[in-house]
Formats: sequence, C-alpha cells, structure tokens
Amino acid sequence: MRAVRQLRRHALALGLALVACGDDAGPCDGVAGRCLAVHVSSPTIDTIDQLDLDILYGVRHDVGHTQLEGGRAVPLPVDTSIRFDDAAGALEVGVVAGGKLAGNLLGTGAASATLAPDEHATIAIVLAPPAACVDLSFYCGGDQVAGDPATLYQCDAGAVPQARGRCVHGCVINPGDDDACDGGPDPCVEGGFYCGGNKLDGDPRTLYRCAGGVGTAPMPCADGCEVRPQGTDDACF
Repeated sequence: MRAVRQLRRHALALGLALVACGDDAGPCDGVAGRCLAVHVSSPTIDTIDQLDLDILYGVRHDVGHTQLEGGRAVPLPVDTSIRFDDAAGALEVGVVAGGKLAGNLLGTGAASATLAPDEHATIAIVLAPPAACVDLSFYCGGDQVAGDPATLYQCDAGAVPQARGRCVHGCVINPGDDDACDGGPDPCVEGGFYCGGNKLDGDPRTLYRCAGGVGTAPMPCADGCEVRPQGTDDACF
C-alpha cells in the first residue's frame, strides 16, 4: 500500500513520524529507544487529509500537525509513531488525535500507555465526531472533549483539545463552569503558592496563591507548573 509523506519534528524530547497504514513493517520497527505506535481508525470517517496529535508525556506536552500526502485525502486507517529520547523510569503517555478534511475537524479520539525505557508499544485510537465544547474552557477528558478522564484539557474549537496535565487526585466536572483537577484531601497553607491540583482545585499548568483554602490570583505557566517538596512553594518552570 502507498506511503504518505513522512514528517519528523523535534520539540523537547519528542519526535513524530507519520506513515500510511498497510506496510508490513510497523511504524516503530527499526526505531532505537522508546517508541509508541498509534493506529488511527474510524467506523464513521472514510478519509482525512490532516492528522493532529496532542501528546502528554510525563509532565511534558507537545502538539503535532501534518498534512497527509501533501494535503490529498487519505483513507483511514493510518499509522503513526511517536519517538522519545530515552530516559530512566516509566513514561506515561496520553494521546488525543484529531482527523481533518479540508480544514474541518471530522473526529477525535484518545488512548494512553505507559512505556518502559526502550519499550515499543501500540495504542489504537478510534475517531468519532467531536462534541461541542466552549473555546478555551477547561474540561475533564470525556466531558465534551476526547481524552483521559483523569486529565484536564482545554477546548480548542475546531481543533484537537490540548492537555493541561494529569490530575493526581482526579478531575472534577463542574457543570456550567470550568472543570478542574481536584486538590486532594490536604489543605493548602495560607499565602503559599500551588499548582492547580496540588492541595487546591485548579489547572495544573497554572500557579495559584492559597487564600481561605482556595486558589486565587491565577498565574498561567507557559511551560508548565512544578510541584515542589512539602514546605516549598510550587513554581512555574
């Protein structure tokens, strides 16, 4: 079967390559180091000309976009490989995929895996028509956006939702308001600074000041928020 134009990109520790489904070789075959193969299919969508991926790996986040076969429509399924610079320990990876045709988002889907160093693994993502979400609002995965129920996402109307981070204590759905990561059972210290989901409810990529047991004065972190040891204020990366 035909191959699509390959794309390689590097951001942080991430490399992304896209190939057509159907070659006998898997997308991770011959790849050194940690590699995640992603099989994208759909029972309702026949063809796409662009595949978008939102990737949360550990505390890092990246987005990949590519036009398939120079922008020509390609029949589903297609296969993708995500390649990581290897590091010690297990790596949790969450992927949300979005398939487009002529600029229109036809479907989204999500899956996740945990990879050991040098491991090759495969996930399958099934695209389904996306629900309507409010642009720039926050949602737990599965609440108006495709994704992991324990991860908080930001709606990007007409595009794949973007992961904000995993919720250690679970994600809370707030009807009529932004969803948020649960802060857990331990209270925040008055005047201290905390990432959302660490002792106070909020967005894990935002730094808050504890006041009256809740997060105030939110400060978005461009590169993520770092949860620091007990007794030390959290901080933006």
